[in-house]
Amino acid sequence: MGVLQRFERRLEGMVEGAFARAFKSELQPVEVASAVQREMDDRAAIVAQGRTLVPNDFVVELADSDHERLDVYADSLGVELANLARDYAKEQGYSFVGPVRMRFEGVDDLTTGTFRIRSGVIRGSTVEGGEIRRPASDLPEPRGSDFAGHPRLIVSTGDPNGGGRQQRNYDLVTPTTLLGRGTDCDLRLVDPGVSRHHAELRVEGGEVILVDLGSTNGTFVNGQPIKHVVLTDGMQVTLGRTTLVFRRDSSY
Repeated sequence: MGVLQRFERRLEGMVEGAFARAFKSELQPVEVASAVQREMDDRAAIVAQGRTLVPNDFVVELADSDHERLDVYADSLGVELANLARDYAKEQGYSFVGPVRMRFEGVDDLTTGTFRIRSGVIRGSTVEGGEIRRPASDLPEPRGSDFAGHPRLIVSTGDPNGGGRQQRNYDLVTPTTLLGRGTDCDLRLVDPGVSRHHAELRVEGGEVILVDLGSTNGTFVNGQPIKHVVLTDGMQVTLGRTTLVFRRDSSY
């Protein structure tokens, strides 16, 4: 089964067809998916070490009327399009330097049923040596979480015996946050004990769920191996030699 066919199959179960009914125009999700693939092909560039680099940040511009109809489904469709881009990159041998991001914008110079795609290469955040490195050129600027309770991961930095220990926040601002060693992860963990795609954090129905993605060394919460668990404030998440603390305000 090809990448586009798998994408269509995943869409079939999304909100029980309500997405398809929302689009009474000629715009179809599979057309957007095909355009994302073409954008990757057109902008593929061979870089050092024989890698072929492709964009990882995509903006789908839609007519204002279509953008309004899409709004309630934008997060779900964005996740599926990002999955498609990762699948296509793996199939074609392409590489990313940061997480795959999909955003939708309404513009006034497009007519109903038409769209265009902008793309760029943007590095993601990396945890290495107990420090979160965020790219100076990352756009748009990360903003506070819109999810109830401000869910976030805490990374401890500095030497705990040297008096310089600090804590850095990584806010969960998207429905799905991919954790792993791969350069396409939302939060890349430079740790030999971490798999390329190790685990996901999913914000669903007001809860934050940690899911192991079949990692080699497993995912642990408070020292216990897990496959799927709802996180609560203060839980310690360990992947390889990296430990992150999940925090969520008690007022949610």
